[in-house]
Amino acid sequence: MTDPSFLDHARLARKHYELPSYQAFLRRLGGTLEAHLRELISAAGIPENQSEVEWRIKTPESFEQKAASPDPDDPDRLHYRHPVDDISDQLALRVIAFLPAQVEAVEQAIADDDALLVREVRNKGVDHTDSRAFGYQSVHVLVTPAPQLGAPDPPKDYRVPRVEIQLRTQLQHVWAELEHASRYKGAAGSRVSRKFDRAAALIEMVDELLQEIDDAAAAGERRDPAPPVPAVDGSAAVDAPDRLVGNRLTARAMRSFLAEAFPQAPPSRGAGSEEWIRRHALESGFDTVEALRDAVRSVDVEAIDRTFREGVTWERNQVRCLDDVLLAVGGAAYVALAERLVDEDDAAQRQKRPRVLGWRLKRLREAGVVGP
Repeated sequence: MTDPSFLDHARLARKHYELPSYQAFLRRLGGTLEAHLRELISAAGIPENQSEVEWRIKTPESFEQKAASPDPDDPDRLHYRHPVDDISDQLALRVIAFLPAQVEAVEQAIADDDALLVREVRNKGVDHTDSRAFGYQSVHVLVTPAPQLGAPDPPKDYRVPRVEIQLRTQLQHVWAELEHASRYKGAAGSRVSRKFDRAAALIEMVDELLQEIDDAAAAGERRDPAPPVPAVDGSAAVDAPDRLVGNRLTARAMRSFLAEAFPQAPPSRGAGSEEWIRRHALESGFDTVEALRDAVRSVDVEAIDRTFREGVTWERNQVRCLDDVLLAVGGAAYVALAERLVDEDDAAQRQKRPRVLGWRLKRLREAGVVGP
């Protein structure tokens, strides 16, 4: 049972939220953000007929219910002490695109935009943690509108709220809307829940297949020259063989690739480590799964593994395995690249990373895995 004082707090917050001038401000802000997002989508090269932008203002009833929520870590305390300032989905926008690459392009456009300050990014499909295998498949970006947006001013004593932007593919959107209506509003049973879970898995696969089809169509089945690959001895880069433009090295593709390329190694437990190694691969010129797969095939992975397994008891995880492959392929050039990618505020790591990679490269040369 909800604490009566929480309900009183929520009713008072609702009165502030329902102020006509504040509601009018939210509507104007929604229209401004919709127009701005459409400009970002167009600038990202996404055809107008392959995306939708919609927005809604949270109903007073829903706002009041959320304002009465207890703190998840301390149920005796309110979660939102100042609901009108703290609740971040008073105004929510949704961008629906055809393909995963388009969703990623919009996410990147928002991240690069001076008019929207990104506060948090959550992938609901990845972060889903309850007993079900799958949940809402969408990216949620929490932003604060910056002055550059040219948004209307809020009423006196009110602030410009944080705004939630959902990014989904068309298939993810259909699944989420039906799942929400059935499971959350209709209390669907376990049998229906299992069907939704199965559908979510199939949708993810279909999205990736459609993306690969679109990539192939865009390439016109032509061969595209790959970027130069640094020589293993760290000397000048050499031209890589032409490769077919294939499926892009997305975050999701990287997770699948690591499991495919290094099936005997455990996944990394470090937060953000897969994105960290993906950035290293992209900066090394491997921007598709096919290109990265070719890089792995170009070296003796088993010999690399033997070189670093001798005398150690800890397991080499998948991210470490790929880091060693990129080192073997790039040589001294990869050491320099890795140093540049260290956060410039992390002075200790900027010294440690090239020193450790230099030692590992020396071991690979001594073992005859790479040339001198």
